[in-house]
Amino acid sequence: MSGSVSPIDKVVALAKKYNALTFLDEVHAVALYGPTGAGYAERMGMQDEIDLITGTLGKGFGVFGGYCAGNEAMIDALRSNAAGFIFTTSLPPAICAAAQSSIAHVRQSQVERDNHQKQTRTLLRSLLEANLPVLHSQSHIIPLFIGDPALTKTVSDILLNEYKIYV
Repeated sequence: MSGSVSPIDKVVALAKKYNALTFLDEVHAVALYGPTGAGYAERMGMQDEIDLITGTLGKGFGVFGGYCAGNEAMIDALRSNAAGFIFTTSLPPAICAAAQSSIAHVRQSQVERDNHQKQTRTLLRSLLEANLPVLHSQSHIIPLFIGDPALTKTVSDILLNEYKIYV
């Protein structure tokens, strides 16, 4: 998880050149990027050029579950060929209502996206001032390199148990 963002415009151009389908995982971008929070493709003005987009209703939308977005034929093909898809992905009505409400709010409010970006810049600046090994990225994801799996687990446990920070 490096926080990198693919060159969506170049991938779409290449796909069109070779008559290929495009798929974009926007799980870490929905609710956080674009004028209505639709994700990074929306931010770049490319959302209508992608054949299939997946996203989450967790994270930025604060519910749970996920979605696949595409044209009718693409979604019908998924329903018809992904054996467990129909029976394992239905959300309870209350969750659907909560998701609809959250999405409606995010679409009309820029406040949360602006605050999120401000918090991201503040955290990055604090980590850099502490001379911690962070990787700069194009997104809100800030990788902090510890370099040792056992130490990483120890740090994660301390953050959770002592500071209630889950990473």
